[in-house]
Amino acid sequence: MNTNNKLICCLAALVLVMAVSAAADIKDEPGYIDLSFIQIPDDADEVQDIDLTTVLVDIADDARADGEDELAEVLAMVRSVRVKSFSIDSDDGSVKRNVEKIMKKLDDDDWTRIIFIKDGDETVSVSTMNDDGDILGLTVVVFEPGDSAVFVNVVGEIDLGKILSFAGHMDFDDLDDYLEEYEDKVQ
Repeated sequence: MNTNNKLICCLAALVLVMAVSAAADIKDEPGYIDLSFIQIPDDADEVQDIDLTTVLVDIADDARADGEDELAEVLAMVRSVRVKSFSIDSDDGSVKRNVEKIMKKLDDDDWTRIIFIKDGDETVSVSTMNDDGDILGLTVVVFEPGDSAVFVNVVGEIDLGKILSFAGHMDFDDLDDYLEEYEDKVQ
């Protein structure tokens, strides 16, 4: 193996180790909720399975380079965004069990409920993980049996005031443009 091939192999190994390390690090964050166990039913429609964890820094850098400093600032707060969302006509009980599992985890890990609505089996929950007044995670669970389920986890030092201010005057087409550039990297 020549020197260039050895160098390329070493760099590839380093990138792989850094990627695994970054993924492991996010799982240790207090605002992280593992959504990987949620199996989207085969007959689900309108499926969204999004993991922006590995591309957020790149998107923020591109936004800053394009003069979108406020977008870059908001994205820099966030270390991970994970979304699983789908429509369902019926549920064999597995989706309900997933909702119950996440709700129990939020309760066991002392997340703060900021919104909770329960009407029969319909559930809407928005919870935050807090530390000394700082929000380190946000988790949203929406479940309507026979209709839809949404699971969202955002990890990072989240300033809701900045995010709401930004959202109030953001042209979300710009955000869509940034996300389209990374579509092949988003899982």
